[in-house]
Amino acid sequence: MKRWIHRLLPAGLALLLAATLQAQNVRNDFRTATDSLKVLLQERMQANVALGVNQILKRDKVLDFYFNRELGSFSWSTEDVAWLQRTLRSLFPDSYRDYSLGRIYAYRTPLEGLATPRLGNDGKPVAYELSSPEAAAQESFVRQVGGQRFRRGMSGRTLAVWQSHGRYYNEQEGRWMWQRAPLHRTVEDLYTQSYVLPFLIPMLENAGAYVMTPRERDTQVMEVICDNDPAFPGARDGLLRRAGRYRETGSWSAAGEGFADAKREYAVDDNPFTMGTARQAAAVGSNVPTATARWTPDIPERGRYAVYVSYKTVPGSTDHAHYTVRHLGGTTEFSVDQRVGGGTWIYLGTFEFDAGTDGWVELDNAVPAGAQPGSGDTVTADGCKFGGGMGRIARGGQLSGLPAYTEASLYWTRWAGIDASYTEKWDGDYTKDLAGHGTWATMMKKERGVPFDLTLAVHSDAGATQNDSIVGTLAIYTLLNENSSRLPDGRSRALARSMSDLVQTQLVQDIRAGFEPEWSRRELWDRSYSESRTTPAPGMIIEMLSHQNFADMKYGLDPTFRFAVSRAIYKGLLKFMSNMYEVPYEVQPLPVRTFSVRFATGADGRPDRSRAVLQWRQTPDPLEPTAVAKGFILQTRIDDRAFDEGRILTDYSAQDGLYSFEVPVTPGHIYSFRILAWNDGGRSFPSETLAIGSPAGDARDLLIVNNFYRISAPTWFDTPVVAGFDAATDSGVPYLEDISYIGENYQLRRDLPWVDDDNAGFGASYTDRAGEKVAGNTFDYVYVHGKAALAAGWAFCSAGSEAWAENPALGAGCAAADLICGKQVTTRIGRGAVPNRFQVFPAPLRDAISAFTAGGGSLLLSGSYIGTDVWDRIYPIEIDKEDRDARIRFVENTLGYTWRSNYAGRSGLAYPVGATYAGAPELRFSNTLNPEIYSAENVNGLVPAASTARTTLRYRGSDVSAAVFYDAGSYKVASFGFPLETLRSPDALASLMASTLSLF
Repeated sequence: MKRWIHRLLPAGLALLLAATLQAQNVRNDFRTATDSLKVLLQERMQANVALGVNQILKRDKVLDFYFNRELGSFSWSTEDVAWLQRTLRSLFPDSYRDYSLGRIYAYRTPLEGLATPRLGNDGKPVAYELSSPEAAAQESFVRQVGGQRFRRGMSGRTLAVWQSHGRYYNEQEGRWMWQRAPLHRTVEDLYTQSYVLPFLIPMLENAGAYVMTPRERDTQVMEVICDNDPAFPGARDGLLRRAGRYRETGSWSAAGEGFADAKREYAVDDNPFTMGTARQAAAVGSNVPTATARWTPDIPERGRYAVYVSYKTVPGSTDHAHYTVRHLGGTTEFSVDQRVGGGTWIYLGTFEFDAGTDGWVELDNAVPAGAQPGSGDTVTADGCKFGGGMGRIARGGQLSGLPAYTEASLYWTRWAGIDASYTEKWDGDYTKDLAGHGTWATMMKKERGVPFDLTLAVHSDAGATQNDSIVGTLAIYTLLNENSSRLPDGRSRALARSMSDLVQTQLVQDIRAGFEPEWSRRELWDRSYSESRTTPAPGMIIEMLSHQNFADMKYGLDPTFRFAVSRAIYKGLLKFMSNMYEVPYEVQPLPVRTFSVRFATGADGRPDRSRAVLQWRQTPDPLEPTAVAKGFILQTRIDDRAFDEGRILTDYSAQDGLYSFEVPVTPGHIYSFRILAWNDGGRSFPSETLAIGSPAGDARDLLIVNNFYRISAPTWFDTPVVAGFDAATDSGVPYLEDISYIGENYQLRRDLPWVDDDNAGFGASYTDRAGEKVAGNTFDYVYVHGKAALAAGWAFCSAGSEAWAENPALGAGCAAADLICGKQVTTRIGRGAVPNRFQVFPAPLRDAISAFTAGGGSLLLSGSYIGTDVWDRIYPIEIDKEDRDARIRFVENTLGYTWRSNYAGRSGLAYPVGATYAGAPELRFSNTLNPEIYSAENVNGLVPAASTARTTLRYRGSDVSAAVFYDAGSYKVASFGFPLETLRSPDALASLMASTLSLF
């Protein structure tokens, strides 16, 4: 037998060698053809992929092509597969013309198996063999009572979303560290938060989804814990979490093990959900409760606080536990299925609370309004948490010292009752954190019953280019886990490829349309990464851009880009679930525009101070024809309270696309309004905030115009040798606030490579500001100015500058206008491939101002760049001389000032000169980054342009003219080279406004 084997071995080897040589010869014969195919593929797919051919095998007169796995990194549709088959066959050399094309493989996977539905925008699901329509109808286990349900959105869907990395403890170095290098004023651990928390999660929730995340989502550094068990002893001061009160009515009994905040600091293996007890009561089948549990926090300072509840899932748990949250904006009710999610923190919402004990959360044992008695006869109560707080897990004997939202998910999940056993198979906090994300989602679905529809990990990537080209966007999924192509629920893991394809395609498509036509689409990777491999539902990783690459980050620090990228991700997920469940979709509308609020006109032709007329237009989305408003929601705030939850408007009118609605108002109060658009896919982000108010008696009228819409990255400079972000010239404007800023970039030399995260090369940044918030544009400065005007005895209405430019009659009857320009300035977007944005005085606005002053209306205006944007620039933009000359003529002739300097003073102080503000105190305005009000780091020097104009303020230190008063005869203009809303003292603003308005 052995002799036969020895005789056969050489023959077999010879045959194998011959086959290998033959395959090699065939591949050589096709080298020109495959090189041509690569070029054609790159042109068609518009993606950068390192494609190669492994082998070409003959089967009689049939050729099978085995490309490397990168062939699968393209986005393939059935049409694309057919195109490739035709194209490849047409490229066969003459010597192979009588051969047929067999199968095409991406490594070992048949190419047709990688085809996914194409991205569309018509609102219709695309037929897909992996669809599961039977799973389409379901309810979220957390529902707002009376809330809207979006049947073409994400209502009923539960999503697991997490932002990458986070502060962690490195055992080898014995210190807390970031998981990535601090670069370009941020670090990935915080950078991806600036997409997920302010934009992506709200968009998903606005579409009706319930979103869970293994990282703390609340950026509020204060935290109050209310529980039925005693908390740890000792003083509660500084940022240490507070202890609130717990109270019961009716009949409650012990429900076994539960939460207790038993320790000031926790070890990484501690589980606070095993340190206390839970409570239970019998549910009743009516709307009248017989038992309640109330958690009352003593809120240390006014602000927005996330509210989390916890409960214990027991046999017979109710599917409709009724919670009521009392907050500064009113009350909001929730129905929670306690059969799901027991033993962890369950997020209800984020609400504004006043300092003190006026707010509370209450659980009762009744059926929520509008619900039917369901299954289960027991409600349970445990701890309640308000705010995000500071890190509370000690490692190496030390806390991180940073807010909980900056920390890695490993520490949040411990605080949230996830036992240490689920990460015990890995060593080190770094690996336990990153590998634990997908495992957390699987555990939550398997053990806690959370019905996740999908999982998404949001990352930014490393990598830099030397020629300022874009690194771009990468998507990652996993087709095999432990040699299985099935998810735990039996569905195909190929669903993850479809999701990844749609999200990546949508993201790249939207960036190319709105920001950078040459944005790079990278690979669609099938890789065995934990975050996409270990999930209980279709999962993906999106690497949005390179946080290391300067060209990428010129866009990446821009909040408008972050909004667009987040919206693209949301849309990709929406369309994926539309295909997966075979349901139509609608994209939620964009925020409304051309908003205005004015007093109604009475029968006598005078303003009726008891009625306000709101007008607005919806914003068309050129990329999404389904993103059309079906209706609108009005949110209202009275004086300095909080906005209410809003009401759906039913009796508004519309004419030529302009919507109008009338509301009653009471003199002596300020009413602030926001409009939200909605359709069957969800609701939009809110509009800017406008306001209206009048004193009880007669008053002159002021039109306050918001002309501050800019949100942007800092200015930057770029040379072949040095480059970087130049916050000294302008620090940019965050959307509401920035949570990703970590410190200024100090390493500007392009040639320096990354050596270590502590020596990160080009773009390296300080980390001294980590965990601090930077105030941005709140779009709520009309209230600030209006409050000062009302205190001065004026009535006021308001409008956005676009609305005023469209309808100058909004200023009719007003003695004066107050134009808020903030840090509005012409802003270049990235490399300048799309039009500039945020000009201070566009032509339509100039026309409205000219018409207003020609009619005798006086004007107050303020802003950091009301001179610079006319005469100069802060970004590298081209200036049209003719348009510049027209702007200069307008400012000098109509407004009465001339620009002197963009660097007029660094002290943040202005003092009065002359008689105009005689006796007034020195004014202090914000000129450094801080969490309260945006920074006007550079302010304009303005000088009189006419003999009837005079300087009224000067900057301390430079003595450059800071403000000009111009008497044009029929009207007057008061111009300030710094934004009035940045004054650090409300009393100073009120006094300055009163003095200025008295001049008109």
